[in-house]
Amino acid sequence: MTDEHRGMEGSENRFHKLIRAAVPTALLAGVIAVAGCGGGGGDNSAKPPAPVTNTPSSSGGAVTAEGTQGLVGPAGRATSKSQQFEDKQGKIPANANHKPKNKAGGVGAGANCPDIGVTPSDSNTDQVNAAILCLVNGERTDNGGLPPLSSNSQLAQAAAGMCTRMVTEHFFSHETPDGKNVVDRVEPTGYIPDSGDWVVGENLAWGSGALSTPQAIVNGWMNSPGHKANILATDYKDIGLAVCQGSPSTQQSGGTNYVNDFGAKTGADVNAKLPAEDGSSGDNGSGTAASATAAGTASAKAKARAKAKKAKKKHKKRKRSSH
Repeated sequence: MTDEHRGMEGSENRFHKLIRAAVPTALLAGVIAVAGCGGGGGDNSAKPPAPVTNTPSSSGGAVTAEGTQGLVGPAGRATSKSQQFEDKQGKIPANANHKPKNKAGGVGAGANCPDIGVTPSDSNTDQVNAAILCLVNGERTDNGGLPPLSSNSQLAQAAAGMCTRMVTEHFFSHETPDGKNVVDRVEPTGYIPDSGDWVVGENLAWGSGALSTPQAIVNGWMNSPGHKANILATDYKDIGLAVCQGSPSTQQSGGTNYVNDFGAKTGADVNAKLPAEDGSSGDNGSGTAASATAAGTASAKAKARAKAKKAKKKHKKRKRSSH
């Protein structure tokens, strides 16, 4: 073999060694470049973004709502003789946004109710309210075959006014900042007669993300003794529904607020009481809550008696003027 041939062979060997060293480096650089750009069509198994947490802002203002957070507000009920408000709030269970089991109707057969899993928005308010009504009446069917509630425009007017005030004035209570309870808010609509055995009640709730759907809200109410008693009250005949976007608290932002106002112009069960949220007064299972939480405070009772007395005087005056 000549020196020239050996020289050429040595150069070729060195060239192959350089290639073998350079190729893995180039491939590695290519992989890094592709990963950095987020490109490539292969495995899309990257982890999803972490959910937004409920962290207060440094300025102490509103916070960002969690992706799945829900609250049931107080439950209220009033007749011409007494008023009762259970002001304890509670969380809607994290698993509340589930399809109902197969029972006779309503939440028990949620497939019969359209749009129960829809996320509320400004454009689907009617759908959401219809889903709530279907689910509420379904619960009444499943629990003793109670008659369905009918939509009432006067109660809906009171509910809508309350819903808007809650998200603009940031309160989560049956009493507004200027001291108006459900009777004070329903009365101007003309729903409450001047006298008689009328009754009105109210359920409140707020939810965001998966816990803002109609099925999550109704499931949340049915897991709360006071709200369940309102849904299953035997003396209610009518319902007014309202849903609006926003939070009733400065501690959350966004989400959806719900107000359901119940009522009957006659036939109130004056012995029915809302059970305490801690379970101490015992829902009897039928939802009528006939046992024993005290019916409101002394001042609430006095206010109700004064209203009834005023209504009676007004009725007598009208009667005299008509003769």
